[in-house]
Amino acid sequence: MGEKARINPIGQAGQSMGSSIQTKPIKVLITTEDYEIEGFMHIKPGGYQSRISDLLNMKELHYIPVTQATFRKLRHPDEPPRHADTLILKLDTVKMVVPLDKNRPQEV
Repeated sequence: MGEKARINPIGQAGQSMGSSIQTKPIKVLITTEDYEIEGFMHIKPGGYQSRISDLLNMKELHYIPVTQATFRKLRHPDEPPRHADTLILKLDTVKMVVPLDKNRPQEV
């Protein structure tokens, strides 16, 4: 899963604005008060903001996208997990983030 994702900003009527941001997907396990979520957070490769902790500590950031997400309710573990191509997660609901990418040093 070392390939880079391309996130395209969307303009009016769902059209791409023509620019993209090069990111690196990092597989993570995220815990909130109600859910356990497994999926990919996207960081900038190399340099400034290249760690998950950099992304989580950005003061202007209130939501984070999690792609290829599988999530389950903590209070109802017997229910089947749900899936979403992209899940938008409110950052102040995050209790814990654990990197699961075995090819990358655990920088949190």
